[in-house]
Amino acid sequence: MENNSKNLRRILWTVLAVFLLGIGLFSLYTWMKSQELTKPTQVLTDYGVVPDFSLIRQDKTPFTLSDLKGHIWVADFIFTHCAGTCPMMTSKMASLQKSMMKTGDVRLISFSVDPTRDTPEVLEKYAKNFGADTKTWFFLTGPVSSIFTLAKNGFHLPVDSVGGDQTSPIVHSERFVLVDAKGHIRGYYDGTSEEVQPKLLMDMGDLMREAKQ
Repeated sequence: MENNSKNLRRILWTVLAVFLLGIGLFSLYTWMKSQELTKPTQVLTDYGVVPDFSLIRQDKTPFTLSDLKGHIWVADFIFTHCAGTCPMMTSKMASLQKSMMKTGDVRLISFSVDPTRDTPEVLEKYAKNFGADTKTWFFLTGPVSSIFTLAKNGFHLPVDSVGGDQTSPIVHSERFVLVDAKGHIRGYYDGTSEEVQPKLLMDMGDLMREAKQ
């Protein structure tokens, strides 16, 4: 009887040890997986800081760089009567916004490179035509010199009011620009490419995880 009792105790202790070991291994596995999800899959290049700017958005209210502080954002340069790449770029941006509906911290910015014609009223109508949620996607206008300087010196993108054609009278970049929550440019993307959305979403995820490090 005594030997049976000892054997039973050994079995119970063995079962308990295996159970506790299993819990420990599961906890370790869960922790390792959580670490994987919180670490960026890559370190994105830092292309420099976006300089401060002061422009007007589609609802006629002022808009500055400080309004984007703490937010990851994506920018492009378009104009409303463009018959070339701008409609395609804006459609891509609209699709991107739909994909980010659950990510309230991300902002989209479309700068007009033809601010003389793109008044706030014109931009507001343009935004509605593309189904833009103007709580997170802003269309900006202002002095021509300010926007051209911002594009060239701030975002390092080409823009010119001469040298275009009938379809695109203003020469401008087709790039989307990814900016982190501290105002640093972290990526350039072809705004007309089919791959732009998945690539941007992946890189935005990396920036979010990077901010938590």
